[in-house]
Amino acid sequence: MMEGFDWKNPDYEAVFKIRVERLERMRGQPEIVARLKDYYAGHPADFINDWGMTFDPRLAERGLRTVVPFVLFPKQREFIDWLLARWLQRQDGVVEKSRDAGVSWLCVAFASWMMLFKGGTVVGFGSRKEDYVDQIGNPASLFWKVRQFVDMLPAEFQPDEWDVTKHAPFMKIQNPESGSFIVGEAGDNIGRGNRTSIYFIDEAAFLERPDAADAALSQTSNCRIYVSTPNGAGNPFYRKAHDGKTPKFIFDTEAV
Repeated sequence: MMEGFDWKNPDYEAVFKIRVERLERMRGQPEIVARLKDYYAGHPADFINDWGMTFDPRLAERGLRTVVPFVLFPKQREFIDWLLARWLQRQDGVVEKSRDAGVSWLCVAFASWMMLFKGGTVVGFGSRKEDYVDQIGNPASLFWKVRQFVDMLPAEFQPDEWDVTKHAPFMKIQNPESGSFIVGEAGDNIGRGNRTSIYFIDEAAFLERPDAADAALSQTSNCRIYVSTPNGAGNPFYRKAHDGKTPKFIFDTEAV
């Protein structure tokens, strides 16, 4: 977290300068890369905050870069820590989100961290429509965000010989070094693929057959993260969000 950073009026040029200096120091002392990787393997929020990038086309109208450092505000950092706890404790979780809180990018960043630092893991993403999960060239799709996140990292933190065309085909992204994967599913296929370490259900309150997806996912993952904007009371997402048992994280419009 940057001291004194104003997230509502961000000075990204200052962040770029800090990152360039940090990268130059790291490349001047290549022996520290292994130590950094060991540290980041247990601290995903610091990894995302130190090196992650994100994309916001709305910045163009203000004359700003649209690809900018992913500087986590406190609620976002809290969310990354919450996700880590859910995975380590093998617990499901519910995320009530509002617009503009960056929840999709946060889930993508966490999934990318896991693929890069946790060998042998599989992260799943599912949504009601295939295009929401992966549509080549569409910045709204989750897998476009994953490809961008990994592509924009310093080479020291990418898999050796990372090639987005080879290692990130449609609905599957892999770390060839560690055997970790990020996989995607949609519609009635949610939960019917491989077993996963953690599974993100995108816009869970809007699935056409949420009970069927739930039943399938119960057999494939010990950690299911239901992410959605609310959609009334007559759906499993609402019931999980109000059962008093499932851990819940709320992103509201005052999150920043």
